Amino acid sequence: MAEERPRPWLTIVTVVKDAPGDFLRTVESVAAQDLCDVEYVVVDSSVDANEVPACIGSFANLPIDYAWSAPRGIYPAMNEGLARASGDYVYFANAGDVFYHPDVLGRVREAAERTDAPWLFGDVEILSASGHRVTTPRWDYERERAACFSRGHFPCHQGTFAKRSLLLAQGGFDPSYSIVADYAAFLKLTLVGDPSHLDLVVATFAEGGVSTTKWRESFRQFHRARREILQPRGRAALREYRETVKRYAAVELYRSVWSKVVRP
Repeated sequence: MAEERPRPWLTIVTVVKDAPGDFLRTVESVAAQDLCDVEYVVVDSSVDANEVPACIGSFANLPIDYAWSAPRGIYPAMNEGLARASGDYVYFANAGDVFYHPDVLGRVREAAERTDAPWLFGDVEILSASGHRVTTPRWDYERERAACFSRGHFPCHQGTFAKRSLLLAQGGFDPSYSIVADYAAFLKLTLVGDPSHLDLVVATFAEGGVSTTKWRESFRQFHRARREILQPRGRAALREYRETVKRYAAVELYRSVWSKVVRP
């Protein structure tokens, strides 16, 4: 009788579509980590079904659960990765995302084993198109929860590790939130339990995704997610609406006026 393998403590899921160069940076970053008891799942929706496997072939010592999936969008692909995962925790590093330092997973594992938190979050470094790097400020969970997380501060999925069983129980990523399904999924986790803060920068990701280019629609979806998931009432609902409007106005001012004034 074959000996049953222990469940991995973590599954990393990478989804990729027509971006072999970005994927290569991500897989190189993953390979540099301590991957003891770590599972790596790749969901590929590229038109050329040979590009990503060719990249994977360069990492013969890195066991990868690879699957090609017909293009249906990023969140269906993330759901497929979640369904294939078997780790206690799951982390989504999409093509182009890289871990900030080779010791990240070792430090996260120590924190996860110490706290057994339903989810953990750390900071991320954001790389702009001009090459400017900025690290997200530390997230004050209690303060943001008091405002129904409407003040524009919430951990990026690149900095978040969540219990796989909890994400599955809540249905994974709802594709009706076409831009912010990851935000909605992690917002649901706040109803399950409080997160544990990781005192480290987890990853670097490049700015310019759809939530940036279609920021007005993302704001509408953020607001809808808070209303549908948190269901604030009375003063809480008023504060959520007020903070949403304030944040929207600030971003509108910056993107429509100020950024054009200061742009060289």
